[in-house]
Amino acid sequence: MLRSFDLVLIGVMTAAAVVTYTVKHRADDKLQEVRRLEAEIRLERDTIDLLRADWALLTQPNRLERLMVAYQSELQLVPTLPTQLAMPVELPMPRSQLPMPETTIEDLIASAGGEVAAALKGVDEAKKAQPASGIPVPIPRGGFPVDVISTGSVNR
Repeated sequence: MLRSFDLVLIGVMTAAAVVTYTVKHRADDKLQEVRRLEAEIRLERDTIDLLRADWALLTQPNRLERLMVAYQSELQLVPTLPTQLAMPVELPMPRSQLPMPETTIEDLIASAGGEVAAALKGVDEAKKAQPASGIPVPIPRGGFPVDVISTGSVNR
């Protein structure tokens, strides 16, 4: 005769067996996925090694020299002279490091006399004047910066 306690224990054992089997099955799936990823990584590493070897072969100096000789008429290459190379100190300095001029544009205009001032005044007047009716005028874009304009090619 089976007691109710025996039936409960059989149910618990069955549930534990099902849970154990499910966990084992999931672990096997994860192990299979790890092995697949390791195989992909190994394939990528082998591909990188092959590409590096190919690059080393393609950039051998004697091979490049043979190609240069073969295609000299089309490429018209000449060796680089040592005088063509510049040292970092020979390069021009960045704008931020340029010395400030001693005179300003306003000082130069004032010293040049009335001709330059009159010419600048005429330019200012021309800017303020309305254009003739036959000249097309571009429509203002609304003051948007160029970086903000959307082209519609990217869904956001």
